[in-house]
Amino acid sequence: MMVLLVTLVILLSFSPSAFCRSRTDTLAGAWPVPLTDILTDYLPANQITGGPVVRTRIADPEAWESKRSSIEARAKELLGQAPPFSGPLDVKVIAEQQCDGYLRREVTFNSGTGDKINGWLLIPDGASPSGPRPSIIAMHTTITPGAKVTVGIERVRDNRYYGEELARRGYVVFAPDCITAGERVYEGAEPFDTGPFYRLHPRWSAMGKMLSDHMRAVDFLATVPAADTSRLGVIGHSLGGYNAFFHQAFDSRVKAAVTSCGFVSMATSTHPFRFARDTWFVHFGQRLRSYIRAGIVPCDFHEVAALCAPRPLFNYSARQDHIFPDFHAVEEPLKQVARLYGVLGAADRFETVYTDGDHDFPPEIRQRAYKWLDRWLKRDW
Repeated sequence: MMVLLVTLVILLSFSPSAFCRSRTDTLAGAWPVPLTDILTDYLPANQITGGPVVRTRIADPEAWESKRSSIEARAKELLGQAPPFSGPLDVKVIAEQQCDGYLRREVTFNSGTGDKINGWLLIPDGASPSGPRPSIIAMHTTITPGAKVTVGIERVRDNRYYGEELARRGYVVFAPDCITAGERVYEGAEPFDTGPFYRLHPRWSAMGKMLSDHMRAVDFLATVPAADTSRLGVIGHSLGGYNAFFHQAFDSRVKAAVTSCGFVSMATSTHPFRFARDTWFVHFGQRLRSYIRAGIVPCDFHEVAALCAPRPLFNYSARQDHIFPDFHAVEEPLKQVARLYGVLGAADRFETVYTDGDHDFPPEIRQRAYKWLDRWLKRDW
């Protein structure tokens, strides 16, 4: 008995770390999670026993449809559970101003999920109910003035005024503020602080909310007589960039999308927690963080981009992007998306452009993106 007590005293004299020491390594390369292959599917040969497992290479549209449903289910789980949707649009025009080449209206309407969406509608000169123009949802970057920058009201950052530029190009444009930005910063919070959102919606995600709001924005555009929503495109840079392909992935009304510096794979990146932070702008809440801490990516960004196929998708990425510094985590996953478009007989509907440079949307790339939108949205105009 005395020996047992002495042993216990000796053990208690050590700190827990002395006999339960964890090894900590900072990974210099991609963390050890493999990149999901969107063109490979795994199914059981026997539905009763659950095996043996059959690996299938997806080489035709029918096989893709089966895999697609699996990706949609995993992506929706990551987006979280939205509250019940209710209420009419209840559109209100706050202000109106004639600008050079277009009419600009500030509007608000009901999001359907408990708050108001605000934004700026740009109607190009000459657009009318008898001659409606193709429509664009222009999604802003992680910049404090939000959509005011996208439509050129706040001139605080070059190469970010693509909403204004597209209106002058003849598109009806709607540029909404995302939650936490512009006119939608929560009371008492800093811009891009999603803490108040998660206190209201612990089972949802900020990404799911932005997707819901952008889909609601299409509902709003459908009420604008000068807007032709049968020819609808989306465009965005950075935060707006991944919002663009998420929107196209889950809304069949989006016929073409442009994403600038908004794509990266979580699995092969050295920064997988950028979308699973504890603070600031938390994209997917704690659910994604819990998965990544277990070394799992439940649904990756190239899988979501694959849901856009075969509709036209244009991606621009910069090789020296300091926000997404792992260029291999951009290029390799997008090669899979390109192969999928080929399988679906739509190789010409997916374009990737890479240049040397930082996190930006340069003029020459914007012009190329605008021509891409013209190609797919102005065919009947």
